[in-house]
Amino acid sequence: MFYLTYVYLLALFNLFSIIKTMIKKSNYDKYDAGQGFLFAFFMPFVISLVYMFVVYIVGTIFNVNLENISENSVYIAFASLVSPISFVLTFVIINKTQRVDYVSALGVKSKINLKYLLVTIVLSLVCVFGMSNFVNLFDALIAKIGFVGSYSLPLPLDNFGYLVLNLFLLAVLPSICEELVFRGVIFSGLKQYGDMKAVFLSATLFMLVHSSVEQTVYPFFVGVVLALLMLRTNNIIYPIILHFLNNAIVVIMNYVSQNNGVGFILNTYNILFAILLAILSVLCVIIIFKLLLKKINKTKYTQQLPKENYSSPNTLLYVGIIGAIIIWIFDLISGFVA
Repeated sequence: MFYLTYVYLLALFNLFSIIKTMIKKSNYDKYDAGQGFLFAFFMPFVISLVYMFVVYIVGTIFNVNLENISENSVYIAFASLVSPISFVLTFVIINKTQRVDYVSALGVKSKINLKYLLVTIVLSLVCVFGMSNFVNLFDALIAKIGFVGSYSLPLPLDNFGYLVLNLFLLAVLPSICEELVFRGVIFSGLKQYGDMKAVFLSATLFMLVHSSVEQTVYPFFVGVVLALLMLRTNNIIYPIILHFLNNAIVVIMNYVSQNNGVGFILNTYNILFAILLAILSVLCVIIIFKLLLKKINKTKYTQQLPKENYSSPNTLLYVGIIGAIIIWIFDLISGFVA
């Protein structure tokens, strides 16, 4: 009798274990967010090293001169794939290891809401044209105190073919791959800390992952807008569209004005105009979300963590943040000693 009871309990335990492995989470938690940021930040460095090693091996085998390889367009084009590949791998790893139903977690819906789409287009225009002068002001100010940055696109834009290639590498791929990780995994997971904390923390992480001083102001601002859009629409499609439009407009503007580029002139008028336009852009974003997207589609956590885990340290997130800050500081120092 005791043996049969033991067998039944063992079978029941095995059954529960099987069921548990079959059940998928319908949302991301803060630990998924921490793991996602850690992978998203460090994986590009690893893949870059692998890419450079492969290029070196191939160059050695075929006796190719690699002295100026960093200026080769083909090399740069493939190097531009490092970040998208890293983000896709991060997204896949998180969903596979944590067994997340990503379609449900990302709020993907087949039907596009026309109102949300129009608001997304307006927001993209506000971000680009409203903040561009302020970003140029920031770049001019840090250049004034001796910072030397790299403000050009990695690939040339001197013909239509390069325009298409730049749009694919700098608009299509980043808009999909980065949004899946940052507004999908990271922002959604950080909502366990509270919605607005998640908005600003995810925007800060989005800024830090760019590892660039000159890309401090704009990625943070856009990161806030993208997170708010995800919060209000609860559908990853709209942040992807906004991200694509944002990057595509910048690329096209560079293509159109490449031969007419004039640096930001530091005078009272330009400074005041840039600051005023930035303030108006922020107010415009606030009004849009208050009036047009005022209904928050909150996602209830159906599989919440135990209470004690809500306040427990998110170690992977802390490690990622520390690493990102170190790289940002290194870029700052490099800019002044260049």
